Amino acid sequence: MIRYFLQALVSLVYVEKLRSSPRPRKPYRINSIWKFLNHESNLLIFAGIMLILRVEPLFHRCREEEIGCEMYWMARQAASLSRDAQVVRLLFALISLCAANFSVFKFYYGHQSHQLKSGSISTSNGLFIEEHFPESIRILSAVSWLLIAAIMLHSVFTSLANDSYRANFTAQLVLGASGICGFAAWREKNSAICAHFALMPVYLLFGDGLTPALISFIALSVFISRFVPKDVLPSVIALLIPFGFYYLGHSPVISSIPWHAAFVGIPGGAALRILPALFVLFHLNFSSISSIFMIPPCSWTVTETLVLMTIRAMFSCLAASIHRRHLMVWKIFAPKFIFECILTISFIFSANLLSIYRRFIGGENEVGREKTH
Repeated sequence: MIRYFLQALVSLVYVEKLRSSPRPRKPYRINSIWKFLNHESNLLIFAGIMLILRVEPLFHRCREEEIGCEMYWMARQAASLSRDAQVVRLLFALISLCAANFSVFKFYYGHQSHQLKSGSISTSNGLFIEEHFPESIRILSAVSWLLIAAIMLHSVFTSLANDSYRANFTAQLVLGASGICGFAAWREKNSAICAHFALMPVYLLFGDGLTPALISFIALSVFISRFVPKDVLPSVIALLIPFGFYYLGHSPVISSIPWHAAFVGIPGGAALRILPALFVLFHLNFSSISSIFMIPPCSWTVTETLVLMTIRAMFSCLAASIHRRHLMVWKIFAPKFIFECILTISFIFSANLLSIYRRFIGGENEVGREKTH
């Protein structure tokens, strides 16, 4: 149901964009279709959003109360424990990671090349465009492929070899290396590459079975942030958060809590308990945490989104109170209310952290940039 609401809302946004920018109808020849698609970025983004929304049933996992539910082949492979299914999951995870890594750095190089050609960055005559790319970005591009190899090794050690020692070692290696690379990208003032490296440990938390869904959800969030105007963005985010909750393999039942995320890179007998708990909470609330970065600074979008999410939690509480005598109250209604509250609380907490960062650290960076210019 949430998916249909999102599709309808995004379609209305696209129709409004077409109405606000009318174009004269001209016949397009076959050789000018590619030029037309390059200029019509809204059409491409809209098609990408609708495509990702339509593939949601591929990752949907049936719950116990869903009678007659049949999972698609992708969802069956993600839930299966057979050796063939594990190999298929590794293959799809590798393809998804390579596509994401290639897209991030391709976007960076394309953006820099466009700035160089348009004259935004001064160049001297006789120099190639590639020579103006920072050397650190080239190093980060090479290291990113090594990190992808380490992530795949972790999946192999976890699923195929059942070697917990090597799996924990590779997870800790990815965590440390991605943190260093993310900090280096942040120093280069490149938020896209910094976010790409920050997501490397998240791929470990979700595992190879949910990596394609995670990457496609991130792409969906990026497309929506670039496509949807600010006045409609709160409604879209309020729908995107529960959509991402189900899209990433979660269900509002206690038995579906991803406890396996607590042991990624951490031995089972570790004395520190807070870190595994944070891993599980981050796995559950990734859709609400990642949606914070879609909100532009200095806007009322956070408040409006919070109001809509609070309304959802209030109605879940009302449904649980009405059905308090129901036979399935502790199976359906109470867990639904609990998970709605957890998503809302995580959204509030993440919004406060981001606002503090933008007010103190982000403000200092902006002042430093103005002084350099």
